[in-house]
Amino acid sequence: MKRWFGPEGFESSRAEVDLRVGGAFRFHLVGPDGAVHVAAGEYREIEPPKRLVFTWGWETGANPFESRVTIELTPAGKGGTEFVMTHDLFPDEATRNSHESGWTGSLDKLQKILG
Repeated sequence: MKRWFGPEGFESSRAEVDLRVGGAFRFHLVGPDGAVHVAAGEYREIEPPKRLVFTWGWETGANPFESRVTIELTPAGKGGTEFVMTHDLFPDEATRNSHESGWTGSLDKLQKILG
């Protein structure tokens, strides 16, 4: 996770995960300026190996809110897996766009690692 989680220029420095319904997580991301950003949430649905739903919010920053992330995995051709991620319940469009950029950066880094 340290190598891929977070947008370009960010590094995941710490992760705490209690992967069970009702369990919590906290991720620490260090930005290019050295500032630490802490994301946290709670797991709402866990259906291995096909679905994961959790809340998402920032413990740092001036504009707190709670949103929702849903990840769905389905078998795809040639032994692959289709990955569909929906992040919703944002307070405004600017916040949504910022998170879209962050998730896209994370997934781009993961794709490079996986080849």
